Amino acid sequence: MHAVIARKIQRDPSLLQIARHNIDRWSARWETPLPWLEEWREILDQPWHYVAAIITEPSENAARLRQSSPFAGILTKQERWRIYKAFRANSIGCTS
Repeated sequence: MHAVIARKIQRDPSLLQIARHNIDRWSARWETPLPWLEEWREILDQPWHYVAAIITEPSENAARLRQSSPFAGILTKQERWRIYKAFRANSIGCTS
């Protein structure tokens, strides 16, 4: 899913503001800073190529970060549905 998000932001960098807005909104909910919010804020302050690499890499750290992804709202409902449908089709076809 984050690979599709990265391609979409690459085409329209203004979409990165949605993730920044989500971080600001979530930060306002808690009185004490949460480490994962601050980590995402630092990542989003980096150049786009760095952010794209982080959100798409298959590492354990990237998977951990994606568990609290600020990219909600970037994909449309239809885009998310297509991804879920493709994932389901691929997982059904697996024989292992």
